[in-house]
Amino acid sequence: MARTVRHPRTRAEAVAHHNRQVAAVTVGLLVVISAYSAVLGSNGWLWFGWVVLLLACVALFAVRA
Repeated sequence: MARTVRHPRTRAEAVAHHNRQVAAVTVGLLVVISAYSAVLGSNGWLWFGWVVLLLACVALFAVRA
C-alpha cells in the first residue's frame, strides 16, 4: 500500500489554515441563516448561535494573530 506524503507545514501555517476554515464556516452559516430567515422567517436562536460563532472566530484571530 502506498504511503501518503504530507506537505510539511509549520505550526503557524497550520493555525492560519485552521483560522481560515473557521472563518469560511462562519461566513457560510451567515449565508444559510440569512436565506432561512428570508424564506421561513427570522429565528432568534439561529442568530444568537451565529453571533456566538462569530465571537469565537474573532477570538481565534485575536489570540493567534
